[in-house]
Amino acid sequence: MTVFSLFKEQVFKNPKAVAVSFNSINQTYSKLYDESEKISALLQLSGVKSGDIVAICMNRSPEMISALLGIVKAGAAYLPLDPMFPDKRLEYMLNDSGTNYLLTESSLFQKFNQFKGKFIDISEVKQIKKLDQTNDLSRPDSLAYVIYTSGSTGNPKGVQILHSSLTNFLLSMQKTPGLSSEDNVLALTTLSFDISGLEIFLPLITGAGITIASKDEAKDAKELLKKIKKDNITVVQATPSSWEMLIDSGWNENLNIKALCGGEALTRELADKILDRVDELWNMYGPTETTIWSSCAKVTKEDTIHIGKPITNTQFYIVDNNLNFCPPGVPGELLIGGAGLSIGYLNKPELTVEKFIVNPFDKEKKTKVYRTGDLVKLNSKMQIEFLGRIDSQVKIRGFRIELDEIEAVIKQSELVKDCAVVVKEINNDKKIVAYMILDNPIDKEEITQQIKKIRENAIQKLPDYMIPSLIIDINKFPLTPNNKIDKKALAELKISDVNYSTSSTKPENETQKLLAKIWENLLGITGIGIDDNFFELGGHSILAAQMLADFEKETCKRIPLAEMFTSQTIRQLASKVENGNIKLNWNPLVQIKNGDENKIPLFLIHGAEGNVLLYRDLANRLNSNRTIYGLQAKGLDGKKSFNLSIEEMAEEYIQAIKSVQPFGPYNLGGYCMGGSVAYEIAMRLTAGGEKVANVFLLETYNACTLEYNQLKKTRIKEKIENIKFHFDNVRSLNGKEKIIFVKRKAETAIKRTGARLNKLANNLGISTTDESSSYFSLTLRDINDKAQIEYSPPKYSGKVILLRPKVSFATEPDPNFGWVDFVSGEFRVYNLDVAPRGMLTEPFVKQTSEIIEKELQF
Repeated sequence: MTVFSLFKEQVFKNPKAVAVSFNSINQTYSKLYDESEKISALLQLSGVKSGDIVAICMNRSPEMISALLGIVKAGAAYLPLDPMFPDKRLEYMLNDSGTNYLLTESSLFQKFNQFKGKFIDISEVKQIKKLDQTNDLSRPDSLAYVIYTSGSTGNPKGVQILHSSLTNFLLSMQKTPGLSSEDNVLALTTLSFDISGLEIFLPLITGAGITIASKDEAKDAKELLKKIKKDNITVVQATPSSWEMLIDSGWNENLNIKALCGGEALTRELADKILDRVDELWNMYGPTETTIWSSCAKVTKEDTIHIGKPITNTQFYIVDNNLNFCPPGVPGELLIGGAGLSIGYLNKPELTVEKFIVNPFDKEKKTKVYRTGDLVKLNSKMQIEFLGRIDSQVKIRGFRIELDEIEAVIKQSELVKDCAVVVKEINNDKKIVAYMILDNPIDKEEITQQIKKIRENAIQKLPDYMIPSLIIDINKFPLTPNNKIDKKALAELKISDVNYSTSSTKPENETQKLLAKIWENLLGITGIGIDDNFFELGGHSILAAQMLADFEKETCKRIPLAEMFTSQTIRQLASKVENGNIKLNWNPLVQIKNGDENKIPLFLIHGAEGNVLLYRDLANRLNSNRTIYGLQAKGLDGKKSFNLSIEEMAEEYIQAIKSVQPFGPYNLGGYCMGGSVAYEIAMRLTAGGEKVANVFLLETYNACTLEYNQLKKTRIKEKIENIKFHFDNVRSLNGKEKIIFVKRKAETAIKRTGARLNKLANNLGISTTDESSSYFSLTLRDINDKAQIEYSPPKYSGKVILLRPKVSFATEPDPNFGWVDFVSGEFRVYNLDVAPRGMLTEPFVKQTSEIIEKELQF
């Protein structure tokens, strides 16, 4: 038996039963079978053969499930790749697995620029209309899937699971905890997490239904709770962290669900909370190497929390260091044998031999067991209690993490002499903290810069759940009597007792004291040091403008907003003020980032608000050592008159561009209105005989395709949609990112509202305050908005790249944003996984930077 043969039995039993539901759309067993047949045929036409490994990277959808079934029906094993993983990690898994096939969606192709195998676009299945029934090529002794888990060697390792192991697990789960054809199972878990196998395959071999939670719903506890109620979910599998999240969201009433809890140790306190709200609670236990769950136990309020008995055809052994049985009450390592045992790690024979050993209790030495590294004991009731780990592996939010892998990534930096990673409980939340000894840092500022570089490297190579919350430099590690790093002592250190990466130097003169006072008032933070970075403390372009305006009111000294690119600390700003190094003559050109003079620069034109600080995160994210210039608006300083049209801006900015780059090819781009200016600049440069390599339109709509009067009437509706889009972006973030994003957007909204009121008061002649930079920015925004609406672009024969959000405003319905009829040259559109107004903001800017980096040719 295999998963597909068991699924096929249910198709014949009740073909019209609902198999999968997603976004209120239902797919029957018959339809799911037909779709999987087509995908199997598509794979075979693409060259996939029995025994091959097919990587699958897809967004959550019914197509994802039919794709899995199609892969196994074709006799291949699936390798799940999470679209949210860093590109370098995905690249490693593809290379390490040796797969020649990648089944994905065209929108995700850009994540796999280095893949040399065959891309199979899932949309191609639509071209397969009618099929003669194809053979089921899956076999019990063939691979069902390869799934990568964190590895202690510094890279993830691929666990190989046979069909026989998977079906043994599913048939056992069907009996205990139990599932029937009347059940509706919530598919909550990402495909790269092995427990998703229960949520997808167990219902399909039982005749039950699957309800897929979208990515947004999976992250939002309130939305998830609504979905459980609305869709009549009966079985929910989740980690303790996810159950805690649901309870914290306001879940108090009893729901008729069977709750499966696993992936981390279940506490008594949490178990009691869940039991008050569900019909049944089951504690699930098992490592990936023994096929998802290896045991389960029904939890009651009267009994001790334990991991239960082994599932069908599975054996547990508790042993000491010499592999001898441990008597009841004595802790030992758990060994697991039986039908669920993996055949080992893909392409890692040495590691396989180390972890999959000959069964010491098999006299014939024919079977093997897996060394789990889990510390357990038999209690007085002969129940197995989980006590912890005997190595550096941890579980956070259900994800298995080898701290050694994180250490290995950090140690790759030549800046790091040594590193130790621990897990700390901070505000009742598990956080990964990396302590490191840096190689001869000179001063505090250099330490901060080095830590930034180390974090950037980690972001590029590790999934988000493995990135340290804190990276802290330390003078020396605490040691055990055996002269090894004492990680227990490290984990118990108070953050305040170590040399953390923020500044502690207090203001030393009047200028610094005034700046510190202004910063603290604006940012809502006390104790700011003169070497703290304004933007890392939560500052942004609107607050920066307000900060400099407040400073000018107090001192009558003007600091141009562009100075914030090179002077982002109190010490740097104060030094420029005191030494008279500030250039007060306005210049549209601002050097955002200094790079290799042999690489063609990138010029980014301001948006409607006129300043170029909005490109700060993008400049930091771009990996290539390329000089980046911003072009800021005339009149931003409140002294000069404004440019009133796109054409005027283009003419003036071309002169500034040529002052640093006399000849092409040119790389140009801009956000919103700035994209239109970049387009016009490209037109004029090309007409003058210069070459333009790229024009990047970042969420830029060609407003001339819209009806002018209707456009003005719908601006109020657009503002309402804008709030919704920000909310959509927030929902996709984790807790810490969400707080930072909301704080920044709230502060921006408050400042803009204040500026509008100030402008109105000035217009009425009743204001008693001076016009601030926010006032001028607002006036400039209105002028620039009008300029964009009135701009009628000519046809352009060069290369244009449009980066568009996943949805657009009601006033802007065209998926090509009105440009396709104007660009006669190469026109590329990238669809981003972000709502409008988010592509230049962390963490969403990462995808934007990757696309621009790929397109830059010179």
